Amino acid sequence: MSAFLSQFNMKDLLVDLMLHYGGKWITKPLLVYDKKYVATRRDTSADLLDYDKIVEEYTKNLGFVLVKQILVKGPFGKFYLLEGSEGIKTLQCLLNEQFKVVHFFAVDDFEETIYAPNIIHHSEAYLVECEYGTDAETESDDDQSSDEEYNFDELELIKMLKCKEVNVDLSHYKELHPSMTFKDLNEARKIVNLYSLANSKPIVVEKSDRTRLRYKCMIGCPFVLLISQDGKGPGFKVKTLKINHNCDDAFKNPRACTSTLAQYFKSKLQNNPQYKLKDMRKDLKDQFNLNVSTSKLKRAKRMALQKLQGSFLDDFNRIEAYANELRLSNPGSDIVINLSKDALEQGKRKFLRMYICFNALKLGWKEGLKPFIGLDGTFLKGQCKGQLLVAMTQDAQNCFYPLAWAVVDKETTRTWIWFLQLLNNSLNLKDGETVTFMSDMQKGLIEAVKNVLPLSNHRYCVRHIEANWMKRFRSGEMKKLLWWAAWSTYKEDFKDQLSALGALSKSAAKDLLRYPPQTWCRAYLDTICKNQMVDNNFTESFNSWILEARGKPILKMLEDIRTKIMNRLREKEEAASKWTTDYSPNCMKLFTAYMKITQLCSVDFNGDLGYEVSEGEDRHTVNLVEKKCTCRSWQLTGIPCPHAIKAMLYQKIEPKNEINWWYSKEAYLMTYRAKLMPVKGEQFWNVLPEHAMDPPDLVKTVGRPKTKRTRENDASIKRAEEWAHSRKGTKMTCSKCGEITHNAKTCNFVEGEQRATLKRKRGRTEEETEEEPEEEVEEAHIEDFDVNSSAPRPTQDEEYNFMSTPGLSQQQYEPFGPAREPESDPNIRPQVIFENRTKLKMRMNQLRATGNRVISFRGDHAGISEPTNLPYSPTKLTWKGKEVVTGNQLERERQKKVGKLKTKKSK
Repeated sequence: MSAFLSQFNMKDLLVDLMLHYGGKWITKPLLVYDKKYVATRRDTSADLLDYDKIVEEYTKNLGFVLVKQILVKGPFGKFYLLEGSEGIKTLQCLLNEQFKVVHFFAVDDFEETIYAPNIIHHSEAYLVECEYGTDAETESDDDQSSDEEYNFDELELIKMLKCKEVNVDLSHYKELHPSMTFKDLNEARKIVNLYSLANSKPIVVEKSDRTRLRYKCMIGCPFVLLISQDGKGPGFKVKTLKINHNCDDAFKNPRACTSTLAQYFKSKLQNNPQYKLKDMRKDLKDQFNLNVSTSKLKRAKRMALQKLQGSFLDDFNRIEAYANELRLSNPGSDIVINLSKDALEQGKRKFLRMYICFNALKLGWKEGLKPFIGLDGTFLKGQCKGQLLVAMTQDAQNCFYPLAWAVVDKETTRTWIWFLQLLNNSLNLKDGETVTFMSDMQKGLIEAVKNVLPLSNHRYCVRHIEANWMKRFRSGEMKKLLWWAAWSTYKEDFKDQLSALGALSKSAAKDLLRYPPQTWCRAYLDTICKNQMVDNNFTESFNSWILEARGKPILKMLEDIRTKIMNRLREKEEAASKWTTDYSPNCMKLFTAYMKITQLCSVDFNGDLGYEVSEGEDRHTVNLVEKKCTCRSWQLTGIPCPHAIKAMLYQKIEPKNEINWWYSKEAYLMTYRAKLMPVKGEQFWNVLPEHAMDPPDLVKTVGRPKTKRTRENDASIKRAEEWAHSRKGTKMTCSKCGEITHNAKTCNFVEGEQRATLKRKRGRTEEETEEEPEEEVEEAHIEDFDVNSSAPRPTQDEEYNFMSTPGLSQQQYEPFGPAREPESDPNIRPQVIFENRTKLKMRMNQLRATGNRVISFRGDHAGISEPTNLPYSPTKLTWKGKEVVTGNQLERERQKKVGKLKTKKSK
C-alpha cells in the first residue's frame, strides 16, 4: 500500500479503512456510489487519521485528477461531507468498537458536486444532550456526553424524525425530539407546522425574531417549545420542550398556512395535477379533521404547482437519457427526438418533438392486425403544454391497439407530415396502397396523408361531420338519417336515406353532400382493410384512456402511457382464454345478428355460381367463389352477410368457416404475442451534462386555457345517477300553474282558483286540445322535430331505440362494435346512435322478402366507386350572391385535366 497508509500505527482504537474509487455517483432517488474498486487497510490507528494524506492518496495512487470533496459513510450508512482537520476530529469522536470500519469516497474535479450534510453538524446535532424545561441560551460543559455514552439507536430515531418525506398521515412528523437541530429558523418553522398539522394541535407563536422561536398551545395546555441558536456553532436547536398536551384537537389550525399545505399536497399534485380543491378539502377533513377555506387551498395549490414547474422543466434534461433507456430495454423500437433548428443556430438545445413506436407494437401490426389506422391529436393538460399525436388500429375484438405516438408543440401540417413519415418507416407502409386511414379532417391532416402516403385510402369520421352539420340542422330524425346514410353499404340504400333526409329538409341533404360520400359512406369505401368503421371513436377512446397521464410532466406522462400499454397487452392476451369459439366475441355477435336476418331472406340458385337472395324489396347477387355480395357487407367486414349466409346454408356450407382470419383467435393471440420489455428506473439512466435542453416554447392561445373539451349541443348529462338530455336552451315551466315566466318557488298561484293552464299541452289548455281535429294534432306533432324542448318527441326512433337509454351500462347498450372507453368527463357523454339498436333491429323486424329491386355489383378491385345520379347535389358556396370555387375544387379539376393529358399522350 502507499506511504500514506503505512504511516498509520496500531495505537489505541484500531479501525479498517476502505477507500472507494473507480465508480460513479447516483444522486436520485437516494445518494449511492456505484463502486468498482476498494483500497483496504486493516488495523489502522484512529489517532493518525489525516485529511491531507487522504486527499494525497486519491490523487497520487488512485487516479484522481483533483479531489473536490471527500465523503465518509456514517455509522448508519448515511453520507457525510468530510472537510479538513475539524471533520477528521468529528469522525474520530464517532469511532468506537461498534463503528470501526470507515468508508471513504472522493469526488473528482470533473464530477458534479455532491450535496451532503457536513460531519461537523453531525457531531453538534446528535452528540450534545438537550436541557429540559429551561429557556437558557447556552449550555454548561458538564452537560456534554462522552463518546462512550452516546446511544446510536437514538441517532437513528432522530434521523427518522427529521425525514424529508411528507406522507399521507404525516407519521414522520407526529413527534418532536429534544435533540433536534435545524440549519435555520425557516426549517424549524416547517417542522413545527407539520407537527401541528399531524397532531391537530392549535400551536401558536409566542415569540419570533432572528435568534429564537417560542411556541405554546391553548390556554391551560402545558406544551412549550423553544428553539434558539446553538451556542457551539452555526444552526439552531431545541432548548426547551414540554411535549405533553391536554387540549382538544383543533378544527381550525393556525399552523396550517399556505406554505405548509403546499408542502403537504406537493407529491399528490405531482402525481395528479388535476387534483381538485374539493378532494383536497376532503383529504384534510379525513386525515386531520381540519377545516380549511377554499381560498387558502387555491393559494396552496397554486404555490405547489409553481414549485413543481421546476420539476416539469427538469424532465427535458433527462428525456434523452430516457430515450436511450427505451432503446436499450426494447431493441428495435423507434425513438426519435427532434431539437429546434433555430435554437441550435443560437447555440442552445431546445426540445421540439418526440416520436415513440415500440418494436412489440410493430410486430403486432405485422402479424395479426388489419391495415386500418386511425389518426388523432389531443392536447396535453400539464404545465408543459403541447399536443400528443397518436396512431391507432383495431384488433380482432375491435378494441383499440396503439401503434405510435408523438409529443409535438402544435398540430400542423408540418408536424403531421413528420409523424406520418416516421410511422411509414416504422410500419413499412411504403406508398400506402393497401392501408386505410381514418381522421377527423382537421389541421393539415388531409394534406399530410396525401403527401406522405399518396395511394392510401382516407376516411372521414362521421361523428365530426355530424357535429359540424348539426350546427344548422338539429333534428333528431335528421341525425338518425345521417347515420343510416353513412351505414348504407350499397348505392340504392344510400339514395333511399338521402331522399328521406331531403323530404324533411332539402337544404340539409344538399349540405350533407358537401362532404364527399366516398370518404364517409360505406357504399363507396374500400374493402381491402376489412373494416367498416365510419367513425374515429376508437382513437378518441385512447385519448380518454390516458386522460390522467396527459396532465403530468412529460416523462411521467410517457412512462404512464408505456406502463398502461404494457399491462394492456398482457390483459388482452389473457382475455382470449375466456373465448368460447375460434373467433372473437364481438365478431360472433355481429354474425349472430346476421343469422337472424337470414331467416327473413329467400334464395334462388342458378345451378352454377350465382345466387339471388332477396331481403325486403331488394334482390342481391351472391358469388361464393369470389366471396362477394352486392350488399358489400361481406367485402367490407370479412364476415359473411345475411345473403351470403343464406346461400351457404342452401349449399350446406358452414358459414362460420368463411369468416375472415383477422377475426380469429389465432390472429388475436399473434397480435398480443409480443410484449413491451420492462424499463429501468430513473436512478439507473445515464444522464449526461450534454443531454440538457430547454423546454419548447409555449404556443399562446386566445382566452383562458381549457382543460376539458367543448361538448356537443346534444350531450347527455348525468343528473341523479341517470342520463338525461342537456337542458341548454330550454325554458323551465312552473309545476303549479304551467306558466313559463317563473318556477314553483316564486309562483303566486292561490289554492281554489281554476287551474286551466295546469294541464296544458304545448301552451294550450286541455279543452282547446280536445276541440282540435285529430289531423291537426298529428301535423303539429310532425312539425316538432326541429323544436328545442326539454320533453322528448316520440318519433320513429323510439321504435328502434336509436338514442342512448338512461341507466344502461356500456355493455348493455353496445352489444358489439368498437370498444368505447369512458368519456373524459364521466358526467357528460354525447347522444350516440348505435347501428345494432337501430338499422339491424329494423332489418330483423321487416316483412318477408319480395325482391322487386335488383342490386348489382359496383366498384373497382378495391371496392371503391364514385357516387353518381344522387337525388341532390352539394350546396355550392356563394359570395355576395355569386357562386365561388374552393381551392379543393380547383385542385380536383387540375388533376382531371392532367389525367386527360396523360391519357392522350399515352395513345
